[in-house]
Amino acid sequence: MPPQEPQLDLQRVCITPIKSKSCLRHFCCSEPGIDHWAKDKSFKLHGAGRARVSVARLSEGSEGIGFYSVSLNHQKQDKLQHDQRDKWKDGAPFFYLEWVATHRLFQCKGLGTHMLMDALKKASAVSDIVPIYGVALRSLNDRTTAFYERLGFAPAPEEERNPLMILPIWTIKDLVG
Repeated sequence: MPPQEPQLDLQRVCITPIKSKSCLRHFCCSEPGIDHWAKDKSFKLHGAGRARVSVARLSEGSEGIGFYSVSLNHQKQDKLQHDQRDKWKDGAPFFYLEWVATHRLFQCKGLGTHMLMDALKKASAVSDIVPIYGVALRSLNDRTTAFYERLGFAPAPEEERNPLMILPIWTIKDLVG
């Protein structure tokens, strides 16, 4: 009999700031670059204040089953929607989602969306203090581009391969209400 795929009850998922390097030591999303970053760089960059890393884990466990990393970033005016360019002549600050990844055993179970919504709530709270245009991220492939588009992100103008995807803050405020 083949091994059973783990089920995921999102009610049991806790998302907290990364507390130790060891919580992602066994992380594997099947993207070698992301796996390496999670295991070797996430805790160091979080501790240095260069990124804010949040880890998803099951409430009774200490191992990370997913994570996301955010920072503030600036994009040039030509990356904004045409009707917004006059308002942001020098470009705009963004809440930048550097990575969002789920362990391969928990992919396609709603965890990525759950973590993304957590990040959007944080972006909304940041926008109450600091003016930001929205959330930006780079999509890795056609599959992730389609995923982000279903959630309301749109590619920045003239972006093709690994597009910069943007979700404006007014849309985020409506989503997290």
